Amino acid sequence: MFMLIAVFNQYDLKSVLEDLFDNNIEGITVSDVIGKGSFGLKEADNQPTDLFPKVKVEIVVSDEKNLEMAMECIRANCQDLGRGAGKMWWLDVGGVERIRTGEIGADALTTQVDKKIKNVNTPYTTVIDTPCS
Repeated sequence: MFMLIAVFNQYDLKSVLEDLFDNNIEGITVSDVIGKGSFGLKEADNQPTDLFPKVKVEIVVSDEKNLEMAMECIRANCQDLGRGAGKMWWLDVGGVERIRTGEIGADALTTQVDKKIKNVNTPYTTVIDTPCS
């Protein structure tokens, strides 16, 4: 199993997500981030550079075939010749467990719709006291 992490421009997010879902890659975490790529902290005129808003996508996939498919979805929608197109990297994942069902490994990464597992309502509720303003 692998975790693919990619940071790219916000305006590419919708097309990346559509492409991933079209290829049956689900279970995606998206975060807003800011950052600066490999051009250093100062530009040619020796002035500090700005940090740019980006999105970070994290995806755990079961094998190298799905890793390459997810990478191609990101490449196809984000790759351009301008600065700041983004980066992606991947890591080996030691294990995955779906908390709700206890499934482990690749079974925990498959979609629930395919397995026809119904959502289970729990009888537990948490009441949080919040002060009035």
